[in-house]
Amino acid sequence: MNMPKLFTDLADGVVACLPSRFRPGRMPYAFFFVALIIGVLLGYSLYPALPVFRWMYLIMVVFLVALLAAFQKGLPLPWAVNLGTSIGTLLLIVLVWFTGGIYSRNIAWLMILPLTPLYMVSWRAGAAWYVAMLLVISGFGLGSYMQWLPAYDVQQFRVGQAYTTYSILTMVMIVVPMIYDRMYVNALRVIRAYQQELETKRLELEHALRMREHFIGIVSHELRTPMNAIVGFNALLLSRVQDRPEAVKALQHTGRAADHLMTVINDILDYSQLQAGQLMVQRETFVLRDVALHAFELFLSRVRGTSLDYRIEQDDALPTWVSTDRHRLMQVLVNLLGNALKFTHQGSVVLRVQWENPGVLFSVQDTGIGIPKEQQDRIFRRFAQADANIQARYGGNGLGLAISRQLVELLGGEMGFESAPGQGSRFWFRLSLPACESPERALQAEQTPGPTQTAQMAWRFLVADDHPINRLLVKQVLKNAWPNAQVLEAVNGQQALDLLVQSSVDLVLMDMVMPEMDGIEATRRLRQNEAWRTLPVMGLTANVNPVDLETFRQAGLNTVMLKPFEPVQLCNRVEQLLLQRL
Repeated sequence: MNMPKLFTDLADGVVACLPSRFRPGRMPYAFFFVALIIGVLLGYSLYPALPVFRWMYLIMVVFLVALLAAFQKGLPLPWAVNLGTSIGTLLLIVLVWFTGGIYSRNIAWLMILPLTPLYMVSWRAGAAWYVAMLLVISGFGLGSYMQWLPAYDVQQFRVGQAYTTYSILTMVMIVVPMIYDRMYVNALRVIRAYQQELETKRLELEHALRMREHFIGIVSHELRTPMNAIVGFNALLLSRVQDRPEAVKALQHTGRAADHLMTVINDILDYSQLQAGQLMVQRETFVLRDVALHAFELFLSRVRGTSLDYRIEQDDALPTWVSTDRHRLMQVLVNLLGNALKFTHQGSVVLRVQWENPGVLFSVQDTGIGIPKEQQDRIFRRFAQADANIQARYGGNGLGLAISRQLVELLGGEMGFESAPGQGSRFWFRLSLPACESPERALQAEQTPGPTQTAQMAWRFLVADDHPINRLLVKQVLKNAWPNAQVLEAVNGQQALDLLVQSSVDLVLMDMVMPEMDGIEATRRLRQNEAWRTLPVMGLTANVNPVDLETFRQAGLNTVMLKPFEPVQLCNRVEQLLLQRL
């Protein structure tokens, strides 16, 4: 028979019968200890050593019962314990005084009294009472030595009382560890249940995080795919209407609106990647003034027709060429300008770009509503805005500034702001951007509208993409650059492999996400065929997850471009791959 378990089950049943305030934690111990003392006192009152003791025992019983009732009614535990210990100490002092002093068996009870404060209140309370009992016992020792104590003939009662006293004390010393063992088992059971609950919550959170990442990846892909068609066809149209200024102007507005929409899409995606630590910096050399001007011009149509003084001021000493992540810099500038215009209805919004040798200070200053001082610590928190009414009055998702600050830090800079209610705000960030040499070849490649060396060659391309609009866009871009080219189309990876078996091609443009067989598996199988190992394969995908992109590259790509892409950049990249085959 499992005795500890039997005892624990029995104790649980008894505890369930106790008054409500005596059930939790250590309270059952206190209740049974007091009940034991009451029982002992009632027993002693039947055969007292002296008649006066009977009334003392009964008074003590009444006091303890009243103390239990007062605790059940709401008396604080420390008060109850200290009051009970105090009255017990007074009773024992009287008993020991009249029953032999230091030689009395009752003095053992003095060493039991500190147990209750120790277990029920704190170790400090127990230690204090223990010291007090030592002083009392020392006083009895001194009194017995000096023969100050009265000598009563109570020898006939000592045998029975000694037996009772030591029996009960022994039982107390045995029961107390058993009670605490039960408490330990119960506490362990609660802790394990709590740990199990936490583990379940952890698994749920991990699953939710994976689902969130999966959802954001899908949404990003589904948003970027149509944006690829919008940006691509807009660029194609723009190249064909250069002689029509009004059409050029309209298409430029469309392109800027598409860029702004891509910024919003990228904010959502960047938040996810920043959380996962997957956002990477891709450095490139570019003209600093052009990027700042481009960000500024995105909002010209918004302020046109208003009285707002919207302007850009760029330091004459700024370097022409710098190297950093152009897209991330553009993203931060757009976020700051968009915020300034959202909260400024009159006055001015000024973008300043200043050279600090060797570094650049970007700042956006407005005369808008400003930010109260007590709310400024919320500005860079995710999904937070200075005022709960801001979102309802001005819109926004509370991500722009949080992402901007992290992007600036990712680029090795710092961001801050100054603001006052009714006086406007100034948001700034500083980047270390030393001057770079002009990358002439890269500049020529960017500015050259399509290939120059292979334009008349009859190349054969294979475009694998499950979206017909994307296939049409890529086909049109390729046909514009290489009029004599032939473009084959496949809707998935398996169909692309089948077409490669039927006819030879010079270059494959492979999407990543496709039904039946995706681009990663198709590229992997393509490279396993000896005849296709040197065939150039360019990845075209709207999936920007770094892990997926790396998997795509390792499958055997020569290069990869993200959607939406610039037609000129696509053609230049394609020509570089084709020239390697000549």
